[in-house]
Amino acid sequence: MADIDRKIIQERNLDILVANKGFAFTNTFFPYTSGQIGPYYIQSGVVMNNGKDYVSAVGDMTILILDTIRLHEVDVISGGETRDWIFSGPVSNKLQKPHAMLYKNGKTVGAPISEANVVNVADLNNEGSSIRDYWVPIIKKSGGKISDVFFYVDRMEDGVQVVKDAGLRSHAAVRLNEHAWDYLKSKDIVNKAIYKNLQARMENKDAWAENMLRSDAGISTLKKIFMDENTLAKGQKILRIGYPQLKNELEDKLKKSGVPLELLIYSVP
Repeated sequence: MADIDRKIIQERNLDILVANKGFAFTNTFFPYTSGQIGPYYIQSGVVMNNGKDYVSAVGDMTILILDTIRLHEVDVISGGETRDWIFSGPVSNKLQKPHAMLYKNGKTVGAPISEANVVNVADLNNEGSSIRDYWVPIIKKSGGKISDVFFYVDRMEDGVQVVKDAGLRSHAAVRLNEHAWDYLKSKDIVNKAIYKNLQARMENKDAWAENMLRSDAGISTLKKIFMDENTLAKGQKILRIGYPQLKNELEDKLKKSGVPLELLIYSVP
């Protein structure tokens, strides 16, 4: 195993994400696929925009694995469809290990998993639902064993506990923790207002979200989401899944702000 400084890896890859426009920040919020909200948005696949940066990112993922696991204990590198393959395929190549592509329908393509010690490599940990609902069950049903999962980015959200509950050790090149935000602030990537939002959300994610959604700025942002047919479903998801405890209150505020009633009538799945 190697001897590395993980903060150096974290900072180097934060620089790569920034250089390739992987981050977006706002003084209000972005809607997430989970139905929750946050003051930033990230795309890890942007590392492919620059060849040298892509090589560096894959190299750091490889170093991270070598720093954690003895190579002879790894039989197969796996990745789930499809964004995980951005990292899992190249990493398997650098480690000279077989690669297995996992599909949500249970199909696997590539290396056989049966009786193999599998290391899963993924692009992003958010809710952890893909690990819990797809990749771990597929690996185990196929007769494989898995103890570790490596993410390029871990947003340090609900997925941290989900992965732990799945009995896995979690590792990431970029953890979006306090040091990450301090580093981006020191580089003038985030301003004082956004940094304050990021800190408040780290302290209490739910309280931050409720305060934001109830604020005039939050209602204004939510109204724009509801009034755009391309984002309407995201707005409805915020109310019915992300923060159902605020649904009636926020619907009243949206109606008073001019959102048509028909946009606020939707079925709950």
